[in-house]
Amino acid sequence: MPSLTLPGRLIWFAHCPKAGGTSVEQLMVATWGGAVGHLHWGWDLWWRRGGWRLADPPNSPQHLTWEDARARLPRTPDAVFAVVRDPAARMASEHRWQRRGRRATRAGRMLAFLPFPLWSRLMLAVAVRHPHAFDNHFRPQSDFVPEGAQVFRLEEGLAPVAAWLAQASGEAALAPLPHAIPTERSGRAPVAAAEAALFVRVFAGDYHRFGYPCPPGAAGDPRRPVLDCLARTLAPLVAALDRRGRL
Repeated sequence: MPSLTLPGRLIWFAHCPKAGGTSVEQLMVATWGGAVGHLHWGWDLWWRRGGWRLADPPNSPQHLTWEDARARLPRTPDAVFAVVRDPAARMASEHRWQRRGRRATRAGRMLAFLPFPLWSRLMLAVAVRHPHAFDNHFRPQSDFVPEGAQVFRLEEGLAPVAAWLAQASGEAALAPLPHAIPTERSGRAPVAAAEAALFVRVFAGDYHRFGYPCPPGAAGDPRRPVLDCLARTLAPLVAALDRRGRL
């Protein structure tokens, strides 16, 4: 969650993982440089090289929850903004991103190639045991976004974010804001009904607060007994490996 410290003004970007946040961070750094704080782009490598022994909380500064952010900010921000995303699309995006090599270890790469129904259940089971797992990527977006924040939807593009940030900061205009991590759109399969029902149950607060419609099939039964059992069995091991920088 990067901060922007300007003369007499403090702006906080509530970075929800997998919702265009890297693009916004890059724009902020390109425009204001050292005025941008609470940002560590090399955090994943630092974590694997032993940072897991030191980090408190155990996630990167750009992925602080609002509760953790308040404890680290010098004062209440003058303005807070966030970009959010449909929770089911966010989960599917995380799976694709991990498959493209986000996890640099052998165990992490193997984990990313689990089928989506099992992978999603396992990730959510790990997050129940260890909410900071995978750099907070599986937390509800509501954990990052305080009440009263200016909220944008990734689905509506990032141009409104740049326009708002220019106005809030007093800049005449900001450069165009491309998506730093392009989303693959070709051949994307819809989320199956059981997973849709699971995501609506787990991320109910996000669906309600940010006004996203429930995906097709969300009213059905989220249970897949064999996969649910396997996810619960593997979750303690995966959580332990993540805590020690092994994933």
